[in-house]
Amino acid sequence: MVLKDLANKGCYTANGFIESLDSFNLLEGYILYNLPVLKQFKHIVIVNTYKEYSEELVKINTQLWNEYFSNVDFIDLKENRGHSFGIADSENALIEHCQSLGYEWICKSSNDVLLQEKILNKEIKEADLYYFNGISYEDLYLNNFDYKKIYDNHFYPQTNFYFIRVDKIDYLYDKKYIDETYQYRLNIPNYSNKIWEYIPEWSCENFLKKCVSRNRLSKEYLLDLDTHNKLCETIKMCKIGDPSHKNIMYEGVCHFQYPEQNIIEI
Repeated sequence: MVLKDLANKGCYTANGFIESLDSFNLLEGYILYNLPVLKQFKHIVIVNTYKEYSEELVKINTQLWNEYFSNVDFIDLKENRGHSFGIADSENALIEHCQSLGYEWICKSSNDVLLQEKILNKEIKEADLYYFNGISYEDLYLNNFDYKKIYDNHFYPQTNFYFIRVDKIDYLYDKKYIDETYQYRLNIPNYSNKIWEYIPEWSCENFLKKCVSRNRLSKEYLLDLDTHNKLCETIKMCKIGDPSHKNIMYEGVCHFQYPEQNIIEI
């Protein structure tokens, strides 16, 4: 079995942030690059938050996606609660919408992720979650740079690309907890826009990790040991502290958040 088998019967979902009209030129570039992969999915669901919500931006976004696809649902959130909280709101909306449609499988991605057909040809074993690990230089240091130990034991799933059995989960983010911590965040003086600096366990990766554990999902890491070792060596050499692996391409997937910078290909 390969990931393409899941894509052909599943739903592609992505969340994004629209800052201005200029955002659409960049977005179209991502869509065009990803076109061969996205065409493999039965259905697409796109959720957006906006710097300043407007019907004009919603209309342009809808027209852009509909120019290339006929199977897209749109969720446009009028309220944007900022970094992390806005992501939680949008990802909850995606999950709930796909569950309401009765899907078993979804691919969760983001509008700034590049995808090559290589990823859909990835051989997989039966599992409920297929994921890439988030690994930082600190993780390597704390494990004495033992890459095999990290391969066998580390679980910090990336949230910008994964396949999940959405019909087997209850929820991704606890809405009550998100609301409570958002109210807490509003009362923090000189807030840094990084909620994990005030609540260490508050991260999108941790919420996905808890969802997998709570719902007892089986999982498969999408990197083989050789590629994993190369990734770890790159993180070590470049002392990369961010576990979200921005601008690093492996297995045909790249979180290309900084399009003005080069891509490191593993």
